[in-house]
Amino acid sequence: MKYLILCALWIVWCFLHSFLITTKTTTWLKNRLGDKFAFCRIFYNLFSAATVLSLLYWQYTIQGHVVIKLSPLLLIFKYAALSLSAIIIIGSFVTFDVLEFAGIRQIIKKRLIDEGRETKTETHVINKHGFYGVVRHPIYFGGFIFFTASMTHAPLAQFIGYFILSVYMLVGTFLEDRRLANELGEIYRSYQKEVPMLVPEIRGKKR
Repeated sequence: MKYLILCALWIVWCFLHSFLITTKTTTWLKNRLGDKFAFCRIFYNLFSAATVLSLLYWQYTIQGHVVIKLSPLLLIFKYAALSLSAIIIIGSFVTFDVLEFAGIRQIIKKRLIDEGRETKTETHVINKHGFYGVVRHPIYFGGFIFFTASMTHAPLAQFIGYFILSVYMLVGTFLEDRRLANELGEIYRSYQKEVPMLVPEIRGKKR
């Protein structure tokens, strides 16, 4: 029973994580909250972090048999994959506006607008530096590698959680890509033509 509950909670978490940032949801929140919408991103991140950490902790406390056992040699490859995923995720944030991702930039901008030191304008710039020049969603790519590697040599509860999160990394990538294309328009569609979505191109681009 506890495994079914764990599975259901992870599915609900994945659904909410994407649903709360859909265009329809954010538009509705903007209309209802007005200028206070600037605080939504930081609350969204806090909610996501608190709930995902709670689920990760709970599944860690559930004892069970190891689903995919690895030999000491294969464990080396697992930890190599985990290290690679950490490099990709951390490296993605190096060229990313961390303050905007966290929701702090939006609050600072609102304060500057309220004080009359900045005008309310929206400009969209596509980040093509670093890993974002290799794939359009490097954080999802790194997350997929991390959760897939974590599934191995893990108890059943952790295997279930990491499996669902691995699948969500793929589904979430498609949802995020479609959302950005709808919201940003031609500037993002040009980016889609230049850079692959999730899997890096091995061969060089044809000239």
